[in-house]
Amino acid sequence: MLAYLCFLEQLLVSSMGSGAITVSLPFSCILCLLASMTSTTMVIRKHVWAYATVQFVLVVLSGRLFYSLLHKQAVLSIPLSTFTGFGVVMCGAYILVEFLEWRQRIGQLNHQRRSQEVTLSHQSYSSAATHQTQTDSQHREINIGDSAVRVC
Repeated sequence: MLAYLCFLEQLLVSSMGSGAITVSLPFSCILCLLASMTSTTMVIRKHVWAYATVQFVLVVLSGRLFYSLLHKQAVLSIPLSTFTGFGVVMCGAYILVEFLEWRQRIGQLNHQRRSQEVTLSHQSYSSAATHQTQTDSQHREINIGDSAVRVC
């Protein structure tokens, strides 16, 4: 919460003076609550800090863009920057998850294809060995008395 409060205070103090705290405190509380809820529900526990950091950076950059460069009002630029930062991070996380799942599916398909090729080559090897055994048995020699007879 302190990071969002410092960001908003620093963003608004130049134009609002000491009245910036009246706007930045409620917005920072709401931002912090939304950020923590989305961070904990969107990603697994191991990646929450990375997600929250990227989310904070995007909110700060879009807040600077809307307030300083586009000269929007503070009450309008803060929600816009929040929606922009949160939305970009959510979409990015979704795209990343879908890409990783797609890559995993491709890997599984390649593994299945390789195992089928190995099975087919093993089957063709065993059928060739069976055919060779049958051919050898057809060409064996049969000894009858003193003479050898070759059966084909």
